[in-house]
Parts: sequence; structure tokens; C-alpha cells
Amino acid sequence: MDMPMSLASGSMLSYLHFTPGDVLWFEGWVPGRGSTLFGACVGLFLLGIAERWAAALVAGVKAATAAGSKKQENCCEPLLRDVLLMRGGTAAPFVLEHSWARFVLHVAQATFHVLFMLTVMTFQISFILSIVIGAGVGEMLYGRFTDAAHGMIEKDEAGEENR
Repeated sequence: MDMPMSLASGSMLSYLHFTPGDVLWFEGWVPGRGSTLFGACVGLFLLGIAERWAAALVAGVKAATAAGSKKQENCCEPLLRDVLLMRGGTAAPFVLEHSWARFVLHVAQATFHVLFMLTVMTFQISFILSIVIGAGVGEMLYGRFTDAAHGMIEKDEAGEENR
């Protein structure tokens, strides 16, 4: 006969603390001992690195789509009405392949941000520090790709203005 699974229950403290026993995302995920708390912190650290990797991918996709699309040359500034109605060549043309990539990457980044928010709401300092340090290491690893992609976009825009 099947028996229901016994899920661990955690306690939530409404102040910053280091004590184990907080529910992390799901009712069954309660790091109650030091070793399980350490494992959760390593996972959050890696998630912080992965978020910065996703940010570098987003910047790369934006640079690739900006370089691949040529803006229409206008002699005049676009009117506010044209900008609000998305007319007049103020944006790159819609390309389905580029849009799907941007959609998937944006969903991934939004998921990271929601998971980070839920983690910070536990007020567990070790979780928060793991995310922050992981994001810092991820920025060290992947920030140069983000900067290079932004530099490519700025060069492309400067080249268009000089024509």
C-alpha cells in the first residue's frame, strides 16, 4: 500500500539569520543540517553564476540582431506618435528566429530573478551571500562578453550616424 510522503516542515524567521531550517522554494526542500545548508548554498552560488551567463547571452543576442539589421536612414527625428505606434523605422524589423531566442533568454532571466527573490525572502544570510557571491563570480567570468556585446552595438550605432 502506498503511503503519503512525509515532507519536512521548516520555520520562517522574519529577521536576517544563519540558522538552518528555512523552506527553500518547496515544502520538502528544507536544509535542516549544516551539510544540507552547504549544499543549498553551493546550488545558489552556481545559480548566481548561471544568471550572469544568461545575461551575457542576452547581450550577445542583442548585439547579433543589431548588427544584422540595418536601420532606415531618416533625415528627421521620429515623431512621438510614430514611436508610440511603433512605426517609422525606429526599431529593428521583426525576425522570428531572433525573437524566439530573445523570448527564451528573457524567460530564463525572469525565472532566475523570481527564484532569487523567493530565496531572499527567507532572510537566510547564507543563501543571500551565496547568490551575491555567485553573481559576482559570474560577472568576473562573463562580464567581458557583456561589455564586448555592448561595445559592438555602440560601434554599429556610431557607424550608422557617421553615414
